[in-house]
Amino acid sequence: MEELHIGERLKLRRKRLNMTTQELADKVSISQSYISRFENDRAIPDVDMLSRILTALNTDLSSFFAKEFYSLPEDLTQLLETAKTLSPDQRAKLNAFLIAMKGQREA
Repeated sequence: MEELHIGERLKLRRKRLNMTTQELADKVSISQSYISRFENDRAIPDVDMLSRILTALNTDLSSFFAKEFYSLPEDLTQLLETAKTLSPDQRAKLNAFLIAMKGQREA
């Protein structure tokens, strides 16, 4: 079975709670169009935003990725475990660094 993308997972979770994109957006204090962009994989939320969205959806990062987490390669599992110990500011910096690294790879 093919794994769902983050956006598909978000949409599925939201619909299971019978919540509209506007209701979710209101809970997270962002625009409805931003939620829609995440759900349609036109944007990827950073770790802090994803955490806020998941809290509004009554779940957490661990549960959201549980099935995939155990199938990750060891180096990615270690990276996630380390990231969980960082402060929100440190996670934001790590996220910015990873995005910059990805941008360099694509250039």
